[in-house]
Amino acid sequence: GDVNDQHVDLHGRAGGYEWRGQIKDGRLSAKGHYGQHFELDWFESKSPNAGMKPPANAVILLPFKEGAKPDLSAWTNTKWKALDNGVMQCARGKGANRTKQQFSDIKHLHIEFKLPLEPLRRGQGRANSGVYLLDAYEVQILDSFGLIHTSGDCGGLYNVARAKVNASLPPETWQTYDITFRAARLDENRKVKEQPQVTVIHNDSEIHYKRPIPKSRHRTRGPIQLQDHGHDIQFRNIWIVEGQ
Repeated sequence: GDVNDQHVDLHGRAGGYEWRGQIKDGRLSAKGHYGQHFELDWFESKSPNAGMKPPANAVILLPFKEGAKPDLSAWTNTKWKALDNGVMQCARGKGANRTKQQFSDIKHLHIEFKLPLEPLRRGQGRANSGVYLLDAYEVQILDSFGLIHTSGDCGGLYNVARAKVNASLPPETWQTYDITFRAARLDENRKVKEQPQVTVIHNDSEIHYKRPIPKSRHRTRGPIQLQDHGHDIQFRNIWIVEGQ
């Protein structure tokens, strides 16, 4: 296309036909050689939970203020980057980042994340990370926008259960997880009496509800881990309310 002031003129061949069109004021209009015509409007999806304010009893793990470097003192990996726009970015190849504080039952964990655009990559190689509850139970982070999803896609409990719906937004868009977690209950011999359960809200869509996580061994306490899988994933506004 050709950029002309406030619009873009388009021309070329597709489907065996010549097409001409224009992008202006958020609308694409195009006409074909034989009179075909279509219009597309720009539509931007956003998570309604982005920017959610923490309650008074929350533990602030990653404060967010636009235009100010965030305080990373709640985290163990000093190689992750505090950016001037208020976010924390994964340091590729430098390892996962864990909270210094450990947790058990979680009434509400709020996390905001943004994925880079990696159009030439596919599957697990495309904007991959994860949120590990108690350093053990992964809620997958991945660019899964528009895909038929599996347990390995965004919102999946990795290798356990896929999300009820694919609620992913496009890359370079802030997304949210709001998570409730009940840790496993063990007997005096540390055998499992009750499996852990997790509820996950992804961008205001409930994708898991009290989903059991079956394992033969469980942790009852641990940090929150953000995975390094070699991608420039960004995080902001992370806070947690402990308890049931």
